Amino acid sequence: MPIIISIVIFLILTMQTFFLGGTVWLGIVGMLLSAAGVVLSFVLKKRKKYLSNVSALAGIVISVVCCLFITSDSGTGTLRQKEILLGQMVSAETSENVEEKYADYIEAYGEDDSSALCLAQYYMRAEEADKSRSMLFKLKNKTSIDYYCTMAEWYNKFDKGNFSYVVSTLLDAVAEHPYWAKGHLMLGLSYYENNDNTSAIYYLKKAHLLDLSDGYSLCYLGVISYDRGSYKAAEKYLSDAKALAGKDSYLLSLVETYQECVAREVS
Repeated sequence: MPIIISIVIFLILTMQTFFLGGTVWLGIVGMLLSAAGVVLSFVLKKRKKYLSNVSALAGIVISVVCCLFITSDSGTGTLRQKEILLGQMVSAETSENVEEKYADYIEAYGEDDSSALCLAQYYMRAEEADKSRSMLFKLKNKTSIDYYCTMAEWYNKFDKGNFSYVVSTLLDAVAEHPYWAKGHLMLGLSYYENNDNTSAIYYLKKAHLLDLSDGYSLCYLGVISYDRGSYKAAEKYLSDAKALAGKDSYLLSLVETYQECVAREVS
């Protein structure tokens, strides 16, 4: 039993120390204690195996301390500080400020996709197309949902006339993530904005099937039905979308606007 516990704690501490932003020295001490627990379990005779239990217990205590540390606000290298730095990069007011935060992040965690994405999003907000695109090219994982979302946003912001790139990006996204409802929704809306209602309907319906709680897919299915003169279908879609809108004021406003349009046509 101590062997199993020590191995599990060793693996947990490895994840905390090297992958979750835990404090390195404390994690390494815990890993050494856990490894010692495993070795002692094999080396010591049965009557002395309490030492291995003590070592395993020490590893457990240190892993708990690591958990508390990496989720706290205190000290560089915690998960909370990592999230704060990323947020500060996206919301930075000047290029000097964002570059300073980026340097702080790299010093604490090293350069990774999260920091590159946040820097790309800052440059997009600052209307610096080339810099944001160059940061997106730096990403190691070009199949993540965050990457596809940011690339689609980049094309919509800086290359609006190039419909094929937006659709191509989103087609890759839903192929890579077939159960990603928002990806299907964005693809459906892209087709709708470019007057391909047949493709739009296909992806909007798929988006709704993947996420029955989303009212946007139903709303735009209602909008397309209205555009096509299918007022009964539009009424049903819009009514269902309104029931799912909750406190989303934008969706509510959009639904109610088209409900009024439908009502005028029906009357």
